[in-house]
Amino acid sequence: MRHRTLVAARPEVWPAIQSMLADADGMQLIPAHTGADAFRALEREKIDLIICTVGFEESQMMDFLQAVKASAFASIPFLCSRVLPGFMRDAFVSAMSDACKACGADFVDVARLPADSAKSEMLAAVATCLDKTSVQSNAQKISFSAS
Repeated sequence: MRHRTLVAARPEVWPAIQSMLADADGMQLIPAHTGADAFRALEREKIDLIICTVGFEESQMMDFLQAVKASAFASIPFLCSRVLPGFMRDAFVSAMSDACKACGADFVDVARLPADSAKSEMLAAVATCLDKTSVQSNAQKISFSAS
């Protein structure tokens, strides 16, 4: 199965995310560097996962997350991420993680990890998000067949 993943990130973060997810089987990455680009992609493509970095569109990740969760795209799993260390002080990472989770998203911080560990952590977080989609989809199939 090919998973279409919207990556909402600043242009300078895009190569790092591409590198981390290069070995993910069946994943098609769709870049978006602005909120408008991201919503156009959501309307145009069937997206299975959204990955958004903390520095997206001048640090508007939380605004984008809340906009998605208040839209027709609310059921798409959302993974917030800090990929590069310069966009947020380390002291704020825990609070950001809590805020993302409160809004219905997962959070992964790979900014200070060695490249191999960062890649492993990112791939694990992506797999967790996609597994949630599979569980939800199977639950919906079961509930429809039981009716």
